[in-house]
Amino acid sequence: MRACIAGVGLSLLLPLAAHAHGPNPTNLWIVNLTWTGNRLSVGTPTKLTKDNGASQPAFSPDGRSVVFSAQRDTGSGAQSDIYRIDLATGVETRVTQTPENENSPTMNERGEYLAVRWRPATLFKEFGPWVYSSSGVPTRGVLRGPDSTGYYTPLPNGNYALTRPKSRSFTLGLFDAASGAITDVDSGIPALPPQVIPGANALSYVRVDTATARHVLGRVDLATRRTSTIGPTLVGRTAHSWVAGHQTVLMAKGNVLYARAAGETAWRVVASFDNPELRDLSAYAVSPKGDKLVLTSPRRLSLASVLRDSLEAGRSGADVVAMATAMRTAGTFATLDVTENSLVGVGNDRLQKKRPADAVALQSFATTLFPQSFRAFEALGDAQQASGDRTAAQASYRKALEVNPRSTDGQRTAAAAVERKLAGRS
Repeated sequence: MRACIAGVGLSLLLPLAAHAHGPNPTNLWIVNLTWTGNRLSVGTPTKLTKDNGASQPAFSPDGRSVVFSAQRDTGSGAQSDIYRIDLATGVETRVTQTPENENSPTMNERGEYLAVRWRPATLFKEFGPWVYSSSGVPTRGVLRGPDSTGYYTPLPNGNYALTRPKSRSFTLGLFDAASGAITDVDSGIPALPPQVIPGANALSYVRVDTATARHVLGRVDLATRRTSTIGPTLVGRTAHSWVAGHQTVLMAKGNVLYARAAGETAWRVVASFDNPELRDLSAYAVSPKGDKLVLTSPRRLSLASVLRDSLEAGRSGADVVAMATAMRTAGTFATLDVTENSLVGVGNDRLQKKRPADAVALQSFATTLFPQSFRAFEALGDAQQASGDRTAAQASYRKALEVNPRSTDGQRTAAAAVERKLAGRS
């Protein structure tokens, strides 16, 4: 999900790859939540997973275990499965061993599991939300046919809230078990399950502001299906969870946990963590009793996250690159996850937001860090083209072809796309 330099002189000449880290897995952490009146106290985080990857955690109905999705197998046929951690013992158990992928797992009161079941060859044309026995055997589909559901939230009476990819964004739909109908109620939401608001027949979700990352929390009344706005999220963040019995919603950013109660207009800090593995937090799931919170965080903070947060705070691409260059010189990259694709992705995002000058600065920096990256040079050419500098764009495209080894089908396909751009046929 989401190497480095100790000084200005000789250190700047060292290749970045010499300082590269290995994989950067996301881990699950748990903290206790304690209330004294209206004051929330947060305990010391305990690491649940062991640097082998985990995503989409959810509590069991009794709050004694956490289920999640993870890909632990290796090789070309590896897929994600459901795992469960017993919170009393810390023992992790693999639940499913199917040839398909299982994502967004939850557990019901009968001890059954639910998950989005899929495989790449038939994505959205087969399976969908699926029920699994307590031993991990797939038993039946939830919907009346295959569906493009990516995430879901179980509701009473066999109903579900569905997060479904449509076009370039996700849509929030409500599935009625009695009729089998799915009614879309809002769109432009992130790839996350909506959250049940404790004590209310309603759900919360995030409406994404693709231009400025000033997202807002939305609310849908399940009786009327009318939507309204709760208030702003933390800038650039979308994961949130409600604390049962306290009308309080939690979000996290960086190494800080924030809360906002009903009637409050601003987020307040409730805890900050000094563990170096907790620098890119998400507040993902609160236990049914509201006494525990599962946090997710990659083992290392990614440079891409640092750059994106700075851009979303209003800094220009040039300013952000200057900051990153200073960090590199100071050796800060040694503690960060610095990857080609994530950095190119930040630049591409600025281009999509119609900020070509930012994109040029960021992609130029990416080519500095990864001088053999044909993807970075192609992306730089795209940004320069959007800025109106066709001469510079052509030079970057030619460089992309020069450094592309064309030894795989993917590399040859990428080279062909660049050649079309050079010829003005893209």
